Amino acid sequence: MVDSKIDWFEDFLGLGYHVFDVRPTIYLIFDNKRKLVNTWNQIIKYWPDDEIKMRFFEGDTNYEFILYCQSRILQTSNVFLKSLKISDHYQQFMEEYNGSASLQLANYSPKNKKYELEIFKFKKKVFDLKFLKTTDIDDDFIISQAREKLCSKGNS
Repeated sequence: MVDSKIDWFEDFLGLGYHVFDVRPTIYLIFDNKRKLVNTWNQIIKYWPDDEIKMRFFEGDTNYEFILYCQSRILQTSNVFLKSLKISDHYQQFMEEYNGSASLQLANYSPKNKKYELEIFKFKKKVFDLKFLKTTDIDDDFIISQAREKLCSKGNS
């Protein structure tokens, strides 16, 4: 399915983690509710759980996050990617990870001079999740393209 169209999606704030459940959860965090709902309704809800791929490529202070699935329904590959700072929450998630994780969406928005995190009930299970070092090579075409895109963005 390498011939399918690839849509790159970097328009999200970052990630959140929750590890105190049977299955740890990763939240894609947005700053716009409409964008979040459209992302779910037009992309992620069509992904088969067992075909979602999530990779974390860890460097000294940052890690590259890559999430994608090749959708037969949409006939495209939507790739979420972002370079993020390594945090205590990320490290705890990595330690607590036990073979699968939940993927959910959340909206981070201002409210009365504070910020509020609204967690949506949309949920997918991710079984193909790997923690790698930035020096590791993944022979997946889309993962390698995403890493090149992140690397060129970091050098520009």
